[in-house]
Amino acid sequence: MNRKLIALNLVLVALVAALVWRVRVRWLETQAHERAIFEQAARARAVLPLPPAILPRPVAAVEYLDVAQKTLFSKDRNPVVVIELPPPKPEPPMPPLPSYHGQMAIGEPVVFLSPAGNAGQKGYQAGDKIGPFDIVSFDRETITFDWNGKTVQRKLEELASKETVAPAQAAAQPASPAPASGATSLSSTGAKAMGAEKEPALGADMGGGYHGCVTGDASPAGTIKDGYKKMVVQTMFGQSCHWELVK
Repeated sequence: MNRKLIALNLVLVALVAALVWRVRVRWLETQAHERAIFEQAARARAVLPLPPAILPRPVAAVEYLDVAQKTLFSKDRNPVVVIELPPPKPEPPMPPLPSYHGQMAIGEPVVFLSPAGNAGQKGYQAGDKIGPFDIVSFDRETITFDWNGKTVQRKLEELASKETVAPAQAAAQPASPAPASGATSLSSTGAKAMGAEKEPALGADMGGGYHGCVTGDASPAGTIKDGYKKMVVQTMFGQSCHWELVK
């Protein structure tokens, strides 16, 4: 009985050993088969050309422009230089316009003007210069000046000199009535001493053989003084007075 058990055990051990050996052989065959498949696939991929290498793109400084310009802690990194222009100078005020004293249309039209603040009268024609003003044109109603490239037009009545109108008004006043009979009149010597009569005088030289009238000159039109004859001309703005050389 013991021999049979021993023999059975030996047979079982032999079967187990044969089974283990068979499993090991099968495992080795499987490993060899897998290795052969992987080696064949590797040899097949080695035949294909390698893909081109992708080189990194070079860094461009312009890509970082926003970073440089928008840095909150450094204003001087902004490449835009702001140039502040000085404010324009204010335009100087226009000086006073000349005073108007009259005009003549004998031959070339002449207008008699005097610069502001100057009582001297002088005859001017279109294109002449008086002070800072250039005379562009004039007529019976208006006169046009040029000042710093700007056109300045005024009516003659706005520029009429009050000193020119005063003598004309004095000349237009009626003579004083003769004293009544029995009344004692002043002698010529006493009248001159008291200023009742004034000897006529020539005003400023206006050129062209003309002189202006002096304020307060009440001598009548036609008075001759030093070779000049007093002329009182009626204009649309009143009477204009001047002395004309007697030819």
